[in-house]
Amino acid sequence: MKVSTSLNVFLPDNPIDRAMERCRDAGFTTLDFNYWDYQKYVHGLTWEEEEAWAQRIRALADSLRLRFTQMHGPVHGRSFSDMVLQLNEESFLAMAARSLQTAAILGIPWVVFHPSAITGSGEPYKELLAYNVRFYERLLPAAERTGVGLALENMYDRTQAQPLTRRRAYCAMPDELIELIDTLNHPLVGACWDTGHAHEQSLDQARIRELGSRLKATHINDNDGIRDLHLLPFSGTIQWNAVMEALRDIRYAGDFTYEAHSSIRVLPDGLRDAGLRYAAELGNYLVRSAGGEEA
Repeated sequence: MKVSTSLNVFLPDNPIDRAMERCRDAGFTTLDFNYWDYQKYVHGLTWEEEEAWAQRIRALADSLRLRFTQMHGPVHGRSFSDMVLQLNEESFLAMAARSLQTAAILGIPWVVFHPSAITGSGEPYKELLAYNVRFYERLLPAAERTGVGLALENMYDRTQAQPLTRRRAYCAMPDELIELIDTLNHPLVGACWDTGHAHEQSLDQARIRELGSRLKATHINDNDGIRDLHLLPFSGTIQWNAVMEALRDIRYAGDFTYEAHSSIRVLPDGLRDAGLRYAAELGNYLVRSAGGEEA
């Protein structure tokens, strides 16, 4: 387990090459590539153009001695029937498959995707399970061709949000995520644990243990238990000893990957490098407590 960060700590103010250099200079050697940040951009590219773009990024990473070890895949929107960029199920499936091809070029083993509601109108649980199984089964051929796995993320209910956004979220509970993964029953399907989502769901982080060897990726961030704030550890109210003990106990083999951009982006640009150096030291401290590697 090494400390990693998403490049989005320096986006959108920096081009990707500069963001990679600044992450390296702050002490990171492994990175998360957030395809979601570039979703609108790649939507307008042919595959040949996207392939060339990915190859340039890979060459730059190699020259900087950086490795991409995780990707946040494209995000469809609030539900499978309410998609961004005028996508529909077929066009989103094609985009998701292309993200796996891009991940393969970048050397990324796992891409994170969101399980989702169908319409957001409160479908029965078994209907949600069946729909998500069918959708991700359709993505498995692309996973098999590329050798890149699908890490399905725990979500969270918006029960404490404003009334207009209050809703039940599929896979907010570990048992739902586990049933989805086990029903798909494929070696290229695993889980991503978002510590912030779990905290908003009022879950004990010790429930990471329920995922066991299914856990392939992490989104490490803190919050106040109500809002999805994407803060660095110890900036909110998560019990980090519970997180690290659980990761140690299941012998988690992936990276400790920050999705904590709000703690860095809020800083003046002249302080962001120092902020990210602090983030690296903080992550190294936590990873050492679980017997992992430093950044």
